[in-house]
Amino acid sequence: MTTTTTPPSPALPEGVSLTGGDVPRLVVDTPACSGEIHLDGATVTRWAPAGADEVLWVSEHARFGEGVAIRGGVPICAPWFATGRAKNRSPQHGFFRNVRWLPTEVHRDDDDVTVVLTLPPLSQLDADGVESAPADLTATYTVTFGATLRMSLTIASPSEAMELEEALHTYLRVSDIASVHLEGLDGARYADRAPGGRAVNAQSGDVRFLRETDRVYASTDTVTLVDGDRRVVVGKAGSNSTVVWNPWERKAAEMSDFGDDEWRGMVCVEAANALAGHVKLEAGGSHTLTTTISLQDA
Repeated sequence: MTTTTTPPSPALPEGVSLTGGDVPRLVVDTPACSGEIHLDGATVTRWAPAGADEVLWVSEHARFGEGVAIRGGVPICAPWFATGRAKNRSPQHGFFRNVRWLPTEVHRDDDDVTVVLTLPPLSQLDADGVESAPADLTATYTVTFGATLRMSLTIASPSEAMELEEALHTYLRVSDIASVHLEGLDGARYADRAPGGRAVNAQSGDVRFLRETDRVYASTDTVTLVDGDRRVVVGKAGSNSTVVWNPWERKAAEMSDFGDDEWRGMVCVEAANALAGHVKLEAGGSHTLTTTISLQDA
């Protein structure tokens, strides 16, 4: 939870509205695209370029509101990934996705809309895990909605060195997980976090899905999701890792905010810095992680 209240929104350009009351979100509707970002967790939950279907997946059982991580869209995992490199951090995937961010700027350039949000000062937050981060840690999130969705997270630690893990936890909508594949990871080594997985493997060919998949690839390359005639390109910068995740049947059934059969319609392809690919921030240093999502003609 956070002790702050949502401040007045900055002036909004045409095509952008603030709605939702206790669940505030900015809604974008321009000739270039439609989209939505919740202030809670700074979570993008919708993006569809003009003439295209929704690209992001959100569970029908997702919960919304202050202090709740949204199951779907693009949650921000930071300043650690999972339970941290020592496996002793809480909450899961850090506190960035559990607090209400502050909208500081919204502007429109032609048909592209850029939203800038900042993490509230940690001294104003009572979220779990905040006490284990540098007290003056700051974060700025810049999201541009257009024919391409671009998300950039900048984290700075003014007075303390720190080991930073992070991910832009992108949930992509698919027709059927059994029939899609990922291009761009051939030859990359990965840590397999799924039950029964070996600690370190090397990818051979495209990534296909036959069972629960939870992998952290050591890769800086672009990944393309191929779903029939639909090609979704996930580009990135400032990212040492690519996370690929699908919970499959058993794990999906264990999650209260995930429908038992919804695993068939989604896959996560995440720009990240995790495990051995974490970032070492020096005191006074900052790091920017960027991911772009676009559709490519088949």
